[in-house]
Amino acid sequence: MQISSEDKKIIKRILYLFRPHIKKVVVILACMLLSAGISMMIPRMSQQLMDKGLLARNYKLLVFFTLATLALLLIDQGLGFLETKKRIYLNSIIPFTLSKNAFKHTLRMKVHFFNSSNASEIMSTIGMDVSNIGRICDSSTFYILSSIFKMVGGFVGLLLIDWKLTIMVVVIVPFRYILVKYIAKKRKQIFEESMEANKHFATFYGDTIAGIKEVKLWGMDRIKIGEYIKEQRKIINANIKMGLIDKLNEFSESLLFQLIIDLIYIVGAYMVFQNSLTVGELFAFITYSSYVTGPISAILNIGYNFVNIIPSAKRYFDFMDREGEPYGGNRNNSAVGVKDSKEVIAFKDVSFSYTGGKQVLDKISFEINKGDKIAIVGANGSGKSTIINLLLRFYQPDSGKILLDGIDITTINLREYRKMISVVSQDMHLFNASIKYNIALNTKMKELYILKAVKECGASKFIDKLPDKLDTVVGRNGAMVSGGERQKIALARAVVRESEILILDEATANYDIESEAAVNKFIGEQLNGRTAIIISHKPDILKYVDKVIILEDGRIVDAGRHEELCRRSNIYKKMMETHDAFKDKHAI
Repeated sequence: MQISSEDKKIIKRILYLFRPHIKKVVVILACMLLSAGISMMIPRMSQQLMDKGLLARNYKLLVFFTLATLALLLIDQGLGFLETKKRIYLNSIIPFTLSKNAFKHTLRMKVHFFNSSNASEIMSTIGMDVSNIGRICDSSTFYILSSIFKMVGGFVGLLLIDWKLTIMVVVIVPFRYILVKYIAKKRKQIFEESMEANKHFATFYGDTIAGIKEVKLWGMDRIKIGEYIKEQRKIINANIKMGLIDKLNEFSESLLFQLIIDLIYIVGAYMVFQNSLTVGELFAFITYSSYVTGPISAILNIGYNFVNIIPSAKRYFDFMDREGEPYGGNRNNSAVGVKDSKEVIAFKDVSFSYTGGKQVLDKISFEINKGDKIAIVGANGSGKSTIINLLLRFYQPDSGKILLDGIDITTINLREYRKMISVVSQDMHLFNASIKYNIALNTKMKELYILKAVKECGASKFIDKLPDKLDTVVGRNGAMVSGGERQKIALARAVVRESEILILDEATANYDIESEAAVNKFIGEQLNGRTAIIISHKPDILKYVDKVIILEDGRIVDAGRHEELCRRSNIYKKMMETHDAFKDKHAI
Protein backbone atom coordinates (compact mmCIF):
# COMPACT_ATOMS: atom_id res chain seq x y z
CA MET A 1 0.00 0.00 0.00
CA GLN A 2 1.40 3.39 -1.02
CA ILE A 3 1.70 5.79 1.92
CA SER A 4 1.47 9.54 1.26
CA SER A 5 3.98 12.01 2.69
CA GLU A 6 1.28 13.33 5.03
CA ASP A 7 0.58 9.81 6.31
CA LYS A 8 4.31 9.29 6.86
CA LYS A 9 4.40 12.40 9.07
CA ILE A 10 1.46 11.07 11.07
CA ILE A 11 3.14 7.66 11.49
CA LYS A 12 6.28 9.44 12.68
CA ARG A 13 4.24 11.32 15.30
CA ILE A 14 2.62 8.06 16.41
CA LEU A 15 5.99 6.34 16.80
CA TYR A 16 7.24 9.36 18.76
CA LEU A 17 4.73 8.39 21.47
CA PHE A 18 7.03 5.46 22.35
CA ARG A 19 10.03 7.69 23.05
CA PRO A 20 9.44 8.02 26.84
CA HIS A 21 9.13 4.22 27.06
CA ILE A 22 12.16 3.30 24.97
CA LYS A 23 13.59 0.91 27.61
CA LYS A 24 10.43 -1.18 27.61
CA VAL A 25 10.39 -1.17 23.81
CA VAL A 26 14.01 -2.44 23.79
CA VAL A 27 13.08 -5.28 26.19
CA ILE A 28 10.11 -6.22 23.99
CA LEU A 29 12.27 -6.23 20.84
CA ALA A 30 14.99 -8.27 22.58
CA CYS A 31 12.42 -10.86 23.67
CA MET A 32 11.08 -11.02 20.13
CA LEU A 33 14.55 -11.42 18.65
CA LEU A 34 15.45 -14.23 21.05
CA SER A 35 12.08 -15.86 20.43
CA ALA A 36 12.71 -15.70 16.68
CA GLY A 37 16.08 -17.38 17.21
CA ILE A 38 14.44 -20.18 19.19
CA SER A 39 11.80 -20.52 16.48
CA MET A 40 14.62 -21.02 13.99
CA MET A 41 15.99 -23.93 16.03
CA ILE A 42 12.74 -25.80 16.68
CA PRO A 43 12.07 -26.99 13.07
CA ARG A 44 15.66 -28.21 12.86
CA MET A 45 15.15 -30.11 16.13
CA SER A 46 11.96 -31.62 14.73
CA GLN A 47 13.82 -32.61 11.56
CA GLN A 48 16.50 -34.41 13.55
CA LEU A 49 13.86 -36.01 15.77
CA MET A 50 12.12 -37.46 12.72
CA ASP A 51 15.12 -38.42 10.57
CA LYS A 52 17.62 -39.55 13.20
CA GLY A 53 15.19 -40.55 15.91
CA LEU A 54 11.84 -41.80 14.65
CA LEU A 55 12.71 -43.04 11.14
CA ALA A 56 16.13 -44.36 12.26
CA ARG A 57 14.45 -46.10 15.24
CA ASN A 58 16.95 -44.48 17.63
CA TYR A 59 15.00 -44.11 20.86
CA LYS A 60 17.70 -42.22 22.78
CA LEU A 61 18.03 -39.53 20.12
CA LEU A 62 14.24 -39.32 19.87
CA VAL A 63 14.00 -38.64 23.63
CA PHE A 64 16.91 -36.18 23.50
CA PHE A 65 15.46 -34.09 20.68
CA THR A 66 12.01 -34.25 22.26
CA LEU A 67 13.31 -32.88 25.58
CA ALA A 68 15.48 -30.29 23.80
CA THR A 69 12.46 -29.09 21.84
CA LEU A 70 10.41 -28.91 25.04
CA ALA A 71 13.15 -26.88 26.78
CA LEU A 72 13.28 -24.43 23.88
CA LEU A 73 9.49 -24.07 23.97
CA LEU A 74 9.57 -23.33 27.72
CA ILE A 75 12.24 -20.65 27.22
CA ASP A 76 10.20 -19.22 24.36
CA GLN A 77 7.09 -19.08 26.57
CA GLY A 78 9.07 -17.29 29.31
CA LEU A 79 10.25 -14.70 26.82
CA GLY A 80 6.68 -14.39 25.56
CA PHE A 81 5.40 -13.75 29.09
CA LEU A 82 7.98 -10.98 29.68
CA GLU A 83 7.21 -9.42 26.30
CA THR A 84 3.46 -9.56 26.99
CA LYS A 85 3.90 -7.91 30.41
CA LYS A 86 5.79 -4.98 28.90
CA ARG A 87 3.41 -4.73 25.95
CA ILE A 88 0.32 -4.64 28.18
CA TYR A 89 1.89 -1.73 30.07
CA LEU A 90 2.43 0.16 26.80
CA ASN A 91 -1.06 -0.77 25.67
CA SER A 92 -2.38 0.96 28.79
CA ILE A 93 -0.06 3.95 29.19
CA ILE A 94 -0.07 5.14 25.55
CA PRO A 95 -3.89 5.51 25.29
CA PHE A 96 -3.90 7.06 28.79
CA THR A 97 -1.29 9.62 27.72
CA LEU A 98 -3.21 10.40 24.53
CA SER A 99 -6.46 10.81 26.43
CA LYS A 100 -4.86 12.90 29.20
CA ASN A 101 -3.15 15.21 26.71
CA ALA A 102 -6.39 15.63 24.76
CA PHE A 103 -8.30 16.45 27.95
CA LYS A 104 -5.65 18.99 29.01
CA HIS A 105 -5.76 20.56 25.55
CA THR A 106 -9.56 20.65 25.65
CA LEU A 107 -9.39 22.68 28.86
CA ARG A 108 -7.00 25.10 27.15
CA MET A 109 -9.07 25.58 24.01
CA LYS A 110 -10.44 29.05 23.37
CA VAL A 111 -14.09 29.68 24.20
CA HIS A 112 -15.11 30.29 20.59
CA PHE A 113 -14.04 26.72 19.77
CA PHE A 114 -16.78 25.38 22.05
CA ASN A 115 -19.28 27.89 20.69
CA SER A 116 -18.73 26.49 17.20
CA SER A 117 -18.40 22.81 18.11
CA ASN A 118 -20.68 20.31 19.80
CA ALA A 119 -19.11 19.32 23.14
CA SER A 120 -20.46 15.75 23.07
CA GLU A 121 -19.17 15.35 19.50
CA ILE A 122 -15.72 16.54 20.58
CA MET A 123 -15.45 14.08 23.46
CA SER A 124 -16.93 11.20 21.46
CA THR A 125 -14.50 11.85 18.62
CA ILE A 126 -11.50 12.05 20.94
CA GLY A 127 -12.50 8.86 22.74
CA MET A 128 -12.90 6.94 19.49
CA ASP A 129 -9.66 8.31 18.03
CA VAL A 130 -7.64 7.48 21.15
CA SER A 131 -9.02 3.94 21.06
CA ASN A 132 -8.03 3.52 17.41
CA ILE A 133 -4.54 5.00 17.86
CA GLY A 134 -4.03 2.83 20.95
CA ARG A 135 -4.31 -0.23 18.73
CA ILE A 136 -0.72 0.38 17.64
CA CYS A 137 0.27 -1.03 21.04
CA ASP A 138 -1.91 -4.13 20.84
CA SER A 139 -0.75 -7.65 20.11
CA SER A 140 -1.29 -7.42 16.33
CA THR A 141 1.26 -4.60 15.95
CA PHE A 142 3.93 -6.38 17.97
CA TYR A 143 3.06 -9.58 16.13
CA ILE A 144 4.12 -7.79 12.94
CA LEU A 145 7.49 -6.92 14.49
CA SER A 146 7.93 -10.47 15.75
CA SER A 147 6.92 -11.76 12.33
CA ILE A 148 9.67 -9.75 10.64
CA PHE A 149 12.28 -11.48 12.80
CA LYS A 150 10.66 -14.86 12.17
CA MET A 151 10.44 -14.23 8.44
CA VAL A 152 14.17 -13.49 8.17
CA GLY A 153 15.02 -16.62 10.17
CA GLY A 154 12.50 -18.70 8.26
CA PHE A 155 13.86 -17.52 4.91
CA VAL A 156 17.39 -18.54 5.95
CA GLY A 157 16.01 -21.91 7.07
CA LEU A 158 14.30 -22.46 3.69
CA LEU A 159 17.50 -21.67 1.77
CA LEU A 160 19.51 -24.05 3.94
CA ILE A 161 17.09 -26.91 3.15
CA ASP A 162 16.46 -26.34 -0.58
CA TRP A 163 16.77 -23.14 -2.64
CA LYS A 164 14.53 -24.45 -5.46
CA LEU A 165 11.56 -24.98 -3.17
CA THR A 166 12.30 -21.55 -1.65
CA ILE A 167 11.84 -19.84 -5.04
CA MET A 168 8.41 -21.47 -5.34
CA VAL A 169 7.38 -19.95 -1.99
CA VAL A 170 8.72 -16.49 -2.88
CA VAL A 171 6.85 -16.41 -6.23
CA ILE A 172 3.50 -16.38 -4.37
CA VAL A 173 4.32 -13.13 -2.50
CA PRO A 174 3.45 -10.60 -5.31
CA PHE A 175 -0.08 -12.04 -5.58
CA ARG A 176 -0.64 -11.47 -1.88
CA TYR A 177 0.74 -7.92 -2.18
CA ILE A 178 -1.72 -7.01 -4.95
CA LEU A 179 -4.66 -8.34 -2.93
CA VAL A 180 -3.63 -6.55 0.27
CA LYS A 181 -3.16 -3.25 -1.58
CA TYR A 182 -6.65 -3.48 -3.10
CA ILE A 183 -8.34 -4.53 0.14
CA ALA A 184 -6.53 -1.87 2.21
CA LYS A 185 -7.69 0.87 -0.16
CA LYS A 186 -11.31 -0.29 0.08
CA ARG A 187 -11.11 -0.65 3.86
CA LYS A 188 -9.77 2.88 4.29
CA GLN A 189 -12.79 4.25 2.43
CA ILE A 190 -15.19 2.16 4.52
CA PHE A 191 -13.44 3.07 7.78
CA GLU A 192 -13.65 6.80 7.02
CA GLU A 193 -17.33 6.30 6.20
CA SER A 194 -17.80 4.57 9.57
CA MET A 195 -15.99 7.37 11.44
CA GLU A 196 -18.13 10.01 9.76
CA ALA A 197 -21.31 8.09 10.59
CA ASN A 198 -20.28 7.82 14.26
CA LYS A 199 -19.41 11.51 14.33
CA HIS A 200 -22.82 12.49 12.93
CA PHE A 201 -24.54 10.21 15.43
CA ALA A 202 -22.65 11.78 18.36
CA THR A 203 -23.69 15.23 17.14
CA PHE A 204 -27.32 14.15 16.76
CA TYR A 205 -27.40 12.45 20.18
CA GLY A 206 -25.82 15.39 22.00
CA ASP A 207 -28.11 17.86 20.26
CA THR A 208 -31.19 15.80 21.17
CA ILE A 209 -30.23 15.53 24.85
CA ALA A 210 -29.42 19.26 24.98
CA GLY A 211 -32.87 20.02 23.58
CA ILE A 212 -34.80 17.40 25.60
CA LYS A 213 -37.27 19.99 26.90
CA GLU A 214 -38.19 21.04 23.36
CA VAL A 215 -38.49 17.38 22.32
CA LYS A 216 -41.01 16.79 25.11
CA LEU A 217 -42.80 20.13 24.70
CA TRP A 218 -43.39 19.76 20.96
CA GLY A 219 -44.00 16.00 20.96
CA MET A 220 -40.94 15.24 18.84
CA ASP A 221 -40.19 11.83 20.37
CA ARG A 222 -41.33 9.83 17.32
CA ILE A 223 -39.48 12.16 14.97
CA LYS A 224 -36.29 11.81 17.02
CA ILE A 225 -36.63 8.01 17.15
CA GLY A 226 -36.90 8.02 13.35
CA GLU A 227 -33.80 10.20 13.08
CA TYR A 228 -32.02 7.91 15.56
CA ILE A 229 -32.79 4.85 13.42
CA LYS A 230 -31.61 6.67 10.30
CA GLU A 231 -28.27 7.63 11.91
CA GLN A 232 -27.77 4.14 13.38
CA ARG A 233 -28.51 2.53 10.00
CA LYS A 234 -25.55 4.40 8.52
CA ILE A 235 -23.29 3.02 11.26
CA ILE A 236 -24.67 -0.52 10.85
CA ASN A 237 -24.18 -0.44 7.06
CA ALA A 238 -20.59 0.74 7.49
CA ASN A 239 -19.92 -2.01 10.07
CA ILE A 240 -21.36 -4.66 7.73
CA LYS A 241 -19.10 -3.48 4.91
CA MET A 242 -16.15 -3.50 7.31
CA GLY A 243 -16.89 -7.07 8.37
CA LEU A 244 -17.16 -8.25 4.76
CA ILE A 245 -13.90 -6.63 3.69
CA ASP A 246 -12.14 -8.15 6.73
CA LYS A 247 -13.52 -11.56 5.78
CA LEU A 248 -12.27 -11.10 2.22
CA ASN A 249 -8.79 -10.33 3.56
CA GLU A 250 -8.89 -13.38 5.83
CA PHE A 251 -10.12 -15.63 3.01
CA SER A 252 -7.44 -14.50 0.54
CA GLU A 253 -4.70 -15.01 3.13
CA SER A 254 -5.90 -18.52 4.02
CA LEU A 255 -6.30 -19.50 0.37
CA LEU A 256 -2.79 -18.44 -0.65
CA PHE A 257 -1.21 -20.06 2.41
CA GLN A 258 -2.99 -23.34 1.72
CA LEU A 259 -1.93 -23.14 -1.93
CA ILE A 260 1.72 -22.85 -0.85
CA ILE A 261 1.43 -25.80 1.56
CA ASP A 262 -0.20 -27.98 -1.09
CA LEU A 263 2.50 -27.14 -3.64
CA ILE A 264 5.23 -27.92 -1.09
CA TYR A 265 3.64 -31.30 -0.34
CA ILE A 266 3.35 -32.17 -4.04
CA VAL A 267 6.84 -31.05 -5.07
CA GLY A 268 8.46 -32.01 -1.74
CA ALA A 269 6.99 -35.52 -1.78
CA TYR A 270 8.40 -36.05 -5.28
CA MET A 271 11.83 -34.94 -4.02
CA VAL A 272 11.54 -37.37 -1.06
CA PHE A 273 10.74 -40.19 -3.49
CA GLN A 274 13.85 -39.18 -5.48
CA ASN A 275 15.94 -39.22 -2.26
CA SER A 276 16.93 -35.55 -2.77
CA LEU A 277 15.03 -34.53 0.38
CA THR A 278 14.39 -36.31 3.67
CA VAL A 279 10.98 -36.57 5.35
CA GLY A 280 12.27 -34.51 8.26
CA GLU A 281 13.54 -31.81 5.91
CA LEU A 282 10.15 -31.71 4.16
CA PHE A 283 8.29 -31.11 7.41
CA ALA A 284 10.92 -28.61 8.56
CA PHE A 285 10.54 -26.81 5.23
CA ILE A 286 6.76 -26.64 5.72
CA THR A 287 7.28 -25.13 9.19
CA TYR A 288 9.80 -22.59 7.87
CA SER A 289 7.47 -21.70 5.01
CA SER A 290 4.78 -20.82 7.57
CA TYR A 291 7.35 -18.52 9.23
CA VAL A 292 7.81 -16.79 5.87
CA THR A 293 4.31 -16.74 4.36
CA GLY A 294 2.54 -15.86 7.62
CA PRO A 295 4.82 -12.89 8.35
CA ILE A 296 4.71 -11.81 4.71
CA SER A 297 0.95 -11.48 5.02
CA ALA A 298 1.36 -9.64 8.33
CA ILE A 299 4.04 -7.30 6.95
CA LEU A 300 2.01 -6.55 3.84
CA ASN A 301 -0.92 -5.96 6.19
CA ILE A 302 0.95 -3.13 7.92
CA GLY A 303 -0.70 -0.70 5.55
CA TYR A 304 -3.99 -2.57 5.96
CA ASN A 305 -3.80 -2.14 9.75
CA PHE A 306 -2.67 1.47 9.54
CA VAL A 307 -5.67 2.51 7.44
CA ASN A 308 -7.67 2.18 10.67
CA ILE A 309 -5.17 4.16 12.72
CA ILE A 310 -4.08 6.95 10.37
CA PRO A 311 -7.49 8.68 9.90
CA SER A 312 -8.01 8.70 13.67
CA ALA A 313 -4.44 9.88 14.30
CA LYS A 314 -4.83 12.64 11.73
CA ARG A 315 -8.01 13.89 13.37
CA TYR A 316 -6.47 13.59 16.85
CA PHE A 317 -3.31 15.50 15.91
CA ASP A 318 -5.36 18.11 14.03
CA PHE A 319 -7.22 18.72 17.29
CA MET A 320 -4.00 18.80 19.33
CA ASP A 321 -2.48 21.28 16.84
CA ARG A 322 -5.34 23.74 17.29
CA GLU A 323 -4.22 26.90 19.02
CA GLY A 324 -5.19 27.03 22.67
CA GLU A 325 -5.12 29.83 25.17
CA PRO A 326 -1.61 31.27 25.69
CA TYR A 327 -1.10 30.45 29.37
CA GLY A 328 2.42 31.77 29.14
CA GLY A 329 1.43 35.12 27.57
CA ASN A 330 0.71 35.73 23.90
CA ARG A 331 2.62 34.14 21.05
CA ASN A 332 4.92 37.12 20.53
CA ASN A 333 5.79 37.94 24.14
CA SER A 334 7.10 36.14 27.16
CA ALA A 335 4.59 36.30 29.99
CA VAL A 336 4.89 38.89 32.70
CA GLY A 337 3.64 38.34 36.22
CA VAL A 338 0.75 40.16 37.83
CA LYS A 339 1.91 43.05 39.98
CA ASP A 340 0.70 43.29 43.56
CA SER A 341 -0.82 46.69 42.88
CA LYS A 342 -3.64 46.70 40.32
CA GLU A 343 -4.47 50.39 40.23
CA VAL A 344 -6.10 50.92 36.84
CA ILE A 345 -7.96 48.80 34.28
CA ALA A 346 -8.17 50.71 31.01
CA PHE A 347 -9.98 50.01 27.74
CA LYS A 348 -8.30 52.02 24.95
CA ASP A 349 -10.27 52.31 21.68
CA VAL A 350 -11.36 48.68 21.87
CA SER A 351 -13.36 47.28 18.95
CA PHE A 352 -14.62 43.74 18.57
CA SER A 353 -16.85 41.58 16.39
CA TYR A 354 -17.60 37.88 16.65
CA THR A 355 -16.52 35.70 13.72
CA GLY A 356 -18.65 36.48 10.70
CA GLY A 357 -20.85 38.89 12.67
CA LYS A 358 -21.45 42.61 12.98
CA GLN A 359 -19.30 44.85 15.13
CA VAL A 360 -20.30 44.47 18.78
CA LEU A 361 -17.96 47.08 20.30
CA ASP A 362 -16.89 50.23 18.47
CA LYS A 363 -13.78 51.99 19.82
CA ILE A 364 -14.85 52.09 23.46
CA SER A 365 -12.57 53.66 26.07
CA PHE A 366 -12.94 53.88 29.83
CA GLU A 367 -10.94 53.41 33.02
CA ILE A 368 -11.64 51.63 36.29
CA ASN A 369 -9.55 52.59 39.30
CA LYS A 370 -8.69 50.22 42.11
CA GLY A 371 -11.60 49.88 44.54
CA ASP A 372 -14.14 51.36 42.11
CA LYS A 373 -17.58 49.82 41.78
CA ILE A 374 -18.60 50.21 38.13
CA ALA A 375 -21.90 49.21 36.55
CA ILE A 376 -22.37 48.61 32.83
CA VAL A 377 -25.94 48.86 31.53
CA GLY A 378 -27.60 48.75 28.14
CA ALA A 379 -30.11 46.88 26.02
CA ASN A 380 -29.58 43.25 25.02
CA GLY A 381 -26.87 43.05 22.37
CA SER A 382 -25.31 46.38 23.30
CA GLY A 383 -21.98 44.71 24.18
CA LYS A 384 -22.09 44.42 27.98
CA SER A 385 -21.16 40.74 28.22
CA THR A 386 -18.63 41.16 25.42
CA ILE A 387 -16.70 43.65 27.56
CA ILE A 388 -16.57 41.02 30.32
CA ASN A 389 -15.47 38.30 27.87
CA LEU A 390 -12.67 40.52 26.59
CA LEU A 391 -11.59 41.42 30.11
CA LEU A 392 -11.49 37.71 31.00
CA ARG A 393 -9.47 37.09 27.81
CA PHE A 394 -11.94 34.62 26.38
CA TYR A 395 -11.59 36.67 23.19
CA GLN A 396 -9.06 39.17 21.86
CA PRO A 397 -10.01 42.70 20.66
CA ASP A 398 -9.99 43.28 16.90
CA SER A 399 -8.29 46.60 17.61
CA GLY A 400 -7.35 48.67 20.62
CA LYS A 401 -5.92 47.45 23.91
CA ILE A 402 -6.99 46.49 27.41
CA LEU A 403 -4.38 47.57 29.95
CA LEU A 404 -3.73 46.68 33.58
CA ASP A 405 -1.57 49.38 35.14
CA GLY A 406 -0.38 50.27 31.66
CA ILE A 407 0.50 46.68 30.70
CA ASP A 408 -1.31 44.97 27.82
CA ILE A 409 -3.23 42.11 29.47
CA THR A 410 -2.35 39.75 26.57
CA THR A 411 1.27 39.80 27.78
CA ILE A 412 0.37 38.77 31.34
CA ASN A 413 0.55 35.14 32.43
CA LEU A 414 -3.02 33.99 31.85
CA ARG A 415 -3.26 31.70 34.87
CA GLU A 416 -2.04 34.43 37.24
CA TYR A 417 -4.24 37.00 35.54
CA ARG A 418 -7.46 35.02 35.98
CA LYS A 419 -6.64 34.25 39.61
CA MET A 420 -7.19 37.92 40.46
CA ILE A 421 -10.74 37.89 39.01
CA SER A 422 -13.91 36.28 40.35
CA VAL A 423 -17.00 36.08 38.16
CA VAL A 424 -20.67 35.46 38.84
CA SER A 425 -23.12 35.33 35.96
CA GLN A 426 -26.75 34.39 35.54
CA ASP A 427 -25.84 31.05 33.96
CA MET A 428 -22.82 29.99 36.03
CA HIS A 429 -22.15 26.27 35.80
CA LEU A 430 -22.32 24.07 38.89
CA PHE A 431 -20.48 20.75 38.89
CA ASN A 432 -22.25 17.52 39.82
CA ALA A 433 -20.71 17.55 43.28
CA SER A 434 -21.35 18.95 46.77
CA ILE A 435 -22.13 22.59 47.55
CA LYS A 436 -18.79 22.76 49.37
CA TYR A 437 -16.94 21.54 46.27
CA ASN A 438 -18.74 24.07 44.06
CA ILE A 439 -17.81 26.93 46.38
CA ALA A 440 -14.21 25.96 47.18
CA LEU A 441 -13.67 24.32 43.76
CA ASN A 442 -11.73 21.48 45.36
CA THR A 443 -9.16 23.81 46.94
CA LYS A 444 -8.04 23.23 50.53
CA MET A 445 -10.18 25.91 52.11
CA LYS A 446 -11.33 26.02 55.72
CA GLU A 447 -15.05 25.48 56.18
CA LEU A 448 -15.18 28.59 58.36
CA TYR A 449 -14.42 30.79 55.34
CA ILE A 450 -16.97 28.94 53.23
CA LEU A 451 -19.69 29.43 55.86
CA LYS A 452 -18.84 33.14 56.08
CA ALA A 453 -19.17 33.56 52.30
CA VAL A 454 -22.42 31.57 52.29
CA LYS A 455 -23.90 33.90 54.91
CA GLU A 456 -22.78 37.06 53.08
CA CYS A 457 -24.41 35.84 49.86
CA GLY A 458 -27.74 34.95 51.47
CA ALA A 459 -27.28 31.23 50.85
CA SER A 460 -27.15 30.05 54.47
CA LYS A 461 -30.94 30.04 54.85
CA PHE A 462 -31.56 27.33 52.22
CA ILE A 463 -28.33 25.40 52.89
CA ASP A 464 -29.14 25.03 56.61
CA LYS A 465 -32.43 23.36 55.68
CA LEU A 466 -30.70 20.66 53.61
CA PRO A 467 -30.07 17.29 55.34
CA ASP A 468 -26.40 17.20 54.31
CA LYS A 469 -25.83 20.97 54.52
CA LEU A 470 -22.65 21.86 52.56
CA ASP A 471 -22.16 18.21 51.58
CA THR A 472 -25.41 18.16 49.57
CA VAL A 473 -24.81 17.17 45.93
CA VAL A 474 -26.39 19.74 43.60
CA GLY A 475 -26.82 17.47 40.56
CA ARG A 476 -25.78 18.09 36.98
CA ASN A 477 -25.35 21.86 36.56
CA GLY A 478 -27.25 22.40 39.81
CA ALA A 479 -30.37 20.57 38.67
CA MET A 480 -31.26 19.69 42.29
CA VAL A 481 -31.44 23.34 43.42
CA SER A 482 -33.46 26.33 42.17
CA GLY A 483 -32.14 29.06 39.88
CA GLY A 484 -31.82 31.50 42.76
CA GLU A 485 -30.02 28.94 44.91
CA ARG A 486 -27.62 28.19 42.06
CA GLN A 487 -26.75 31.89 41.82
CA LYS A 488 -26.18 32.13 45.57
CA ILE A 489 -23.74 29.21 45.44
CA ALA A 490 -21.97 30.81 42.48
CA LEU A 491 -21.77 34.16 44.30
CA ALA A 492 -20.35 32.45 47.41
CA ARG A 493 -17.74 30.85 45.15
CA ALA A 494 -16.67 34.31 43.96
CA VAL A 495 -16.76 35.93 47.40
CA VAL A 496 -14.74 33.24 49.22
CA ARG A 497 -11.93 33.58 46.70
CA GLU A 498 -11.36 37.22 47.77
CA SER A 499 -10.04 38.17 44.34
CA GLU A 500 -9.03 41.77 43.67
CA ILE A 501 -11.67 42.13 40.94
CA LEU A 502 -15.27 40.93 41.27
CA ILE A 503 -17.46 40.71 38.16
CA LEU A 504 -21.22 40.33 38.59
CA ASP A 505 -23.14 39.68 35.36
CA GLU A 506 -26.85 39.74 36.30
CA ALA A 507 -25.71 37.87 39.41
CA THR A 508 -28.94 38.51 41.38
CA ALA A 509 -31.38 37.97 38.51
CA ASN A 510 -33.14 35.07 40.27
CA TYR A 511 -32.85 36.37 43.85
CA ASP A 512 -35.81 37.11 46.06
CA ILE A 513 -36.13 40.67 47.43
CA GLU A 514 -34.65 39.87 50.84
CA SER A 515 -31.61 38.02 49.45
CA GLU A 516 -31.01 40.68 46.83
CA ALA A 517 -31.01 43.40 49.50
CA ALA A 518 -28.42 41.45 51.51
CA VAL A 519 -26.15 41.11 48.47
CA ASN A 520 -26.55 44.78 47.57
CA LYS A 521 -25.55 45.72 51.11
CA PHE A 522 -22.54 43.41 50.87
CA ILE A 523 -21.45 45.05 47.61
CA GLY A 524 -21.96 48.51 49.02
CA GLU A 525 -20.25 48.00 52.36
CA GLN A 526 -18.01 44.91 52.50
CA LEU A 527 -15.89 44.71 49.35
CA ASN A 528 -12.95 46.10 51.34
CA GLY A 529 -11.29 47.99 48.52
CA ARG A 530 -11.87 45.35 45.86
CA THR A 531 -12.84 46.46 42.37
CA ALA A 532 -16.35 45.49 41.24
CA ILE A 533 -17.75 45.44 37.70
CA ILE A 534 -21.49 44.92 37.65
CA ILE A 535 -23.91 44.24 34.82
CA SER A 536 -27.47 44.71 36.00
CA HIS A 537 -30.75 46.41 35.14
CA LYS A 538 -31.88 46.59 38.76
CA PRO A 539 -31.84 50.16 40.18
CA ASP A 540 -31.32 48.96 43.75
CA ILE A 541 -27.82 47.64 43.09
CA LEU A 542 -26.93 50.59 40.83
CA LYS A 543 -27.34 52.93 43.80
CA TYR A 544 -24.26 51.36 45.40
CA VAL A 545 -21.84 51.85 42.48
CA ASP A 546 -19.45 54.74 41.89
CA LYS A 547 -20.17 55.03 38.19
CA VAL A 548 -22.65 53.66 35.65
CA ILE A 549 -21.54 53.22 32.02
CA ILE A 550 -24.36 53.20 29.45
CA LEU A 551 -23.82 51.19 26.25
CA GLU A 552 -25.84 51.50 23.07
CA ASP A 553 -24.97 49.61 19.87
CA GLY A 554 -21.43 48.96 21.08
CA ARG A 555 -20.67 52.57 22.01
CA ILE A 556 -20.50 54.36 25.34
CA VAL A 557 -23.21 57.01 25.17
CA ASP A 558 -23.02 58.27 28.75
CA ALA A 559 -21.46 57.63 32.16
CA GLY A 560 -21.93 58.95 35.68
CA ARG A 561 -23.40 58.21 39.08
CA HIS A 562 -26.86 56.68 39.31
CA GLU A 563 -28.45 59.86 40.64
CA GLU A 564 -26.85 62.05 37.95
CA LEU A 565 -27.98 59.79 35.12
CA CYS A 566 -31.51 59.63 36.49
CA ARG A 567 -31.63 63.43 36.13
CA ARG A 568 -29.91 63.98 32.79
CA SER A 569 -30.01 60.78 30.68
CA ASN A 570 -33.25 59.95 28.86
CA ILE A 571 -31.88 56.52 27.89
CA TYR A 572 -31.06 55.71 31.51
CA LYS A 573 -34.38 57.03 32.81
CA LYS A 574 -36.20 54.87 30.25
CA MET A 575 -34.27 51.78 31.43
CA MET A 576 -35.20 52.47 35.04
CA GLU A 577 -38.86 53.10 34.17
CA THR A 578 -39.00 49.87 32.16
CA HIS A 579 -37.60 47.93 35.11
CA ASP A 580 -40.00 49.58 37.58
CA ALA A 581 -42.97 48.82 35.34
CA PHE A 582 -41.85 45.18 35.04
CA LYS A 583 -41.34 44.97 38.80
CA ASP A 584 -44.78 46.50 39.56
CA LYS A 585 -46.49 44.18 37.08
CA HIS A 586 -45.00 41.07 38.70
CA ALA A 587 -45.68 42.35 42.21
CA ILE A 588 -49.45 42.30 41.61
